[in-house]
Amino acid sequence: MFTEISDYLKEIDWLYIASRIGLALVVVVGQVVFYLMVQKLFKKIINPFIENKSGHYLKDIKVLNYTLLNSARLLHIGFFVSRCVMYASYIISFYISLALLAFIFPVTRDWAWALLHGLIDPFLSIIRGFVAYIPNLLQIAVIVAVTHYFVKIMRFVSKEIAAERLVLPGFYPDWAHATFNLLRFLSYAFMVILIFPLLPDSETAVFRGVSVFLGVLFSLGSTTVISNVVAGLVLTYMRSFKLGDRVKVGEVLGDVVEKTPFAVRIKTSKKEVVTVPNGTLLSSNVVNYSTSGDEKNGIILYMTVTVCYDVPWRKAAELIIEAARKSEYVLDNPAPFVLVKNLGNYACEMELNIYTNEPEKQPSIFSELNKNIRDIFEQNGINMTVPLLLGPLP
Repeated sequence: MFTEISDYLKEIDWLYIASRIGLALVVVVGQVVFYLMVQKLFKKIINPFIENKSGHYLKDIKVLNYTLLNSARLLHIGFFVSRCVMYASYIISFYISLALLAFIFPVTRDWAWALLHGLIDPFLSIIRGFVAYIPNLLQIAVIVAVTHYFVKIMRFVSKEIAAERLVLPGFYPDWAHATFNLLRFLSYAFMVILIFPLLPDSETAVFRGVSVFLGVLFSLGSTTVISNVVAGLVLTYMRSFKLGDRVKVGEVLGDVVEKTPFAVRIKTSKKEVVTVPNGTLLSSNVVNYSTSGDEKNGIILYMTVTVCYDVPWRKAAELIIEAARKSEYVLDNPAPFVLVKNLGNYACEMELNIYTNEPEKQPSIFSELNKNIRDIFEQNGINMTVPLLLGPLP
């Protein structure tokens, strides 16, 4: 009782009140001085230091061939971070000053303790959580490091195989890149599976709900994409074609200019680039003219020539072969040959077969063959016109 009375008398003493007010003024002046010092520190020292050292330390950040952040943008980000730190120091110092002011006066000391706990408790909670999470963090670091170096070893081995410095029986060099990409994807997927249970709050219902939603979204929206990727892998291991080969897929005839995980681009003789999905390629017949024949004899190209019955077929065959020999890109050995393909009602269909080592020039080859055949027939007085049908078919 006497203690409470003495405390009350002390609190209403004018000297005590004056001292409390004086301490409050000291806190306010200290806050103002701190504000001015921080402002001067950043404007006179830190910001000029960032600007002067930017040319030496701030280099362009590139992703492949794209400049993600140049030095000017990095300098702007540096100034932005500097301002954020400055404003954060203002806010924290004001918060501490407010707590000190509340602590000076007995009436508001409970508020002061609440303010201090509001500032300190979150940091203590973060520190305790971080310390408790250190074992999981170490496991994640080990998993990431092992996966990283395993991928580096696979990249080195794939480059050696692709360069044919390392030869594995039954494993072709053009499989190296695709195999590396497949193993890299599986390695990272396995890494994510191992790390997922170690993430903070991975067992919460919200985390699981988001994971299920992303899984369903991915499975529903990527069926065609995944099928094309799998088809691309199958085509790689089938070795149906490689870059630069002349291929025919359905009605598309041209050179393979690009192979991606999802599609293949073929450039035709008309300079048209046709994109064919890998799934379509896998379900279609692919004719590869570049690898169909051997280096010595090449491949056989063929075309149909219609000859009227009033021309002896042996004479027509000789003239067609002679025209073929005059054509560029047609090999003399093996020699061109003619087959009697079909005996129609009004004309005989004969098939000219020629050997060539340059199948990518098919349009030019067939064009020259047609011109030479017509020229040699005209020189020998042979009319290539088929008689018109004047009556009904028998």
